[in-house]
Amino acid sequence: MALVAVLLPLLLLGALLALGWYEELMLGPPRRRARHLRLVPDPGEEPAPPSPAEAAPARRHAA
Repeated sequence: MALVAVLLPLLLLGALLALGWYEELMLGPPRRRARHLRLVPDPGEEPAPPSPAEAAPARRHAA
């Protein structure tokens, strides 16, 4: 029982420090300038809206 009382706080402290390090790693700026995926594109990279001819669905004629 005394072993648990000594080791449990140390394990919890280690887990707390590891989670804090992981959070800083995830929220910090990227370390390398490699290409990465983004959920939302930059405003300058947005494609132009389609023209009305492209937006209209193609119609088929019944034969």
